[in-house]
Amino acid sequence: MSVDPYAICPCGNGSKIKFCKCKDSVSEMDQILTMIEGGQIVPALDKINSILEQHPDAAWAFAIRGRMFLDLREYASLEENADRFIRLQPSNPLALTQRAAALVFKEDLQGATDALLEAMNESGVEVDSLVMDVALIVAVAFARKGVILSARVFALLAANAYGFENDHARGFLSQLDGSSGMNHLLKVLPQLIPRPEDVAWGERYDEAISLLQSNKVPLAQDKFDSLRKSAALEPAVLSGLFHCAVWRGDRERQAEFALKLSEVDSLDQDTRVQYRAYHGLISPTDAFAVPCKTLRFEFEDVEQVEMSLIACDKAEQFSAERLSQIRPPEGEVPPRSGFHISDREISKDADGLGNGADAAVATAILLVFGRQTDRSAQAVAYDVPADRVEEVKAVVSGAIGECKELVEDSEPLPIGMAFEERPIRPTLPTSMAEITRFNREFVASHEGKRACQLPLSILGDRSLAEVAEDDSLLFERTTVVRVLEGQERLVGLEGALNDVHEISGIAKRPELTPDDETAGQVSVADYFRLNPDNLSRDVILALAASARSSGAIFACRRFAERLVETATEDDENKGVTLEGYAMLMTTTPEPTESIQIADKAIAFAKQAELTFAHLLLAKLELSLSLADQELFRQTIMDIETNYGNDPAVMAHVQQLLVQIGLIRPDGSVRQPGAPAAGPTEFTPAPAPAASPGVWTPESAPPKPAGNEGGSKLWVPGMD
Repeated sequence: MSVDPYAICPCGNGSKIKFCKCKDSVSEMDQILTMIEGGQIVPALDKINSILEQHPDAAWAFAIRGRMFLDLREYASLEENADRFIRLQPSNPLALTQRAAALVFKEDLQGATDALLEAMNESGVEVDSLVMDVALIVAVAFARKGVILSARVFALLAANAYGFENDHARGFLSQLDGSSGMNHLLKVLPQLIPRPEDVAWGERYDEAISLLQSNKVPLAQDKFDSLRKSAALEPAVLSGLFHCAVWRGDRERQAEFALKLSEVDSLDQDTRVQYRAYHGLISPTDAFAVPCKTLRFEFEDVEQVEMSLIACDKAEQFSAERLSQIRPPEGEVPPRSGFHISDREISKDADGLGNGADAAVATAILLVFGRQTDRSAQAVAYDVPADRVEEVKAVVSGAIGECKELVEDSEPLPIGMAFEERPIRPTLPTSMAEITRFNREFVASHEGKRACQLPLSILGDRSLAEVAEDDSLLFERTTVVRVLEGQERLVGLEGALNDVHEISGIAKRPELTPDDETAGQVSVADYFRLNPDNLSRDVILALAASARSSGAIFACRRFAERLVETATEDDENKGVTLEGYAMLMTTTPEPTESIQIADKAIAFAKQAELTFAHLLLAKLELSLSLADQELFRQTIMDIETNYGNDPAVMAHVQQLLVQIGLIRPDGSVRQPGAPAAGPTEFTPAPAPAASPGVWTPESAPPKPAGNEGGSKLWVPGMD
């Protein structure tokens, strides 16, 4: 390889080859890269080892070998490589990044973040792509540990780094934000609180902030800790420590300083409530979790108990298919049978589903197990909320008669899961549209009320309904309501938040009416109360896109409705209107309504001479979710008529047909009864909250089924 001595050395230290210790061996890198590109990984590793024996200071070889070990998941070898690399060049950002990756896999996340932040600081202006890749690895590790704010900041670092296209990071953020239990408050890191003017410690504070912004977080944390000695209750100092804890992934310190900020009287009430909510959502003490119990009923005659439960008017037996889906706790045998325990008598002679708001509620799942060698037969109700323990015990013991009752502690349920309830349907639905309507009516009328019935430790193990008139708990009540306002499921249900405000005695906060300049400052957690009427269409579109990517589906739908409502015939940018239609279609909860919106959007696109392939493809998936064969056939015909010559569109259709088992991956028609390559039952596309948006013809065509492919190995200099 012809080497330019004035080029930057690929070892990553920022020096030119002429002045780097790698200059005597870097000419052999070309052979290594050729071997890697040809898939000769083992010979390439052998060659690198040989080079390092001859040239122990060949840092570029450590850089390439470390990435190879990372791709091969040889984490012990990666750690050894990183240690040798750092001994050779202690401040090399690639060496520090390799150490960070090795520490992640040793589950030392704080050490990994410190090494990664140091690597970023040593990188200067030019940041290597490996640093961003490992930032995403760190983010995923934090998410698995439940340290959400830290996961977000490192994922955002990888997703928004200038000059990098990291679709994996964006996909991870979309998946994180799209989780039904993810509170909107955890989707935004609060801003640093500025210090007061003319304070004696101002210069020291500014130094700490400068260190924090330079990614020297451990040094910044030391400075802020020192400042606490002279400014213990200053919000700016506590805010700085909170941010340091987020960047270092220290969950306990995050909770500690969020709580301290909530107790600072000089802050306004809204800010204090926000930090108290952060404390409860972050803290491992589960301030917003619902205590639960596991109930066991032991008996001798399991067949008699099953017959009694079948005859009980407050128990509904699982179908064989439903029972097969139950996954018992680890080490437990599969249950013989399963039942939903109801809060009322279940009507057996109902004429149709009726109104979902009047449906019976499943208060527990009861699984029946046969006799084991070390125990008698038993029925077990897992994770019963504390306020329903006595009710469930009464129903079960009343049905099965004489038995031994045991009550055990269970893991508490997060509040975002605890208020979700399941209706007991009196009869089988006749269509997907009917069951969608029924379920929607049920959750809208029940879940806001149920959220107010849950006992919470922040309220002294009482519920919002029980403390609604207790003025001594006004701050705590307000905090719980703020947390509930951050739950997308409640925000998106008609009347659910109204129930929360009415029962809790906490008034609604007023609508936000920003202008175009200030709209971007509104937090995702406040999108649900943002009125877009006075905003320009471009700003509304940006807000809608932000809401969709953040999982704020109710707000996205509201913004999209505004885009469609304000469309005019002489609108110069009809693409904005079409995008509004697309967002409205994908965020509408009723599939039948989504199809109607799709038809209007397609008609608009035809009139405006805009592409509408993405709308037809979304409509095709909606037809499958409704099991509407006629609509499916008609949509397929429309796609063929309008885009039959577009390979990207037809490739997407082919992938969908393979997925549901209608054709083989090679395009041939599958015979009825033949096994499908993938799932035989159609699974609807992910909810918009977990999706970057509607597919478009400009998107990369999907890979054929069974061909996962893989990215090429990264090497220094490929950025």
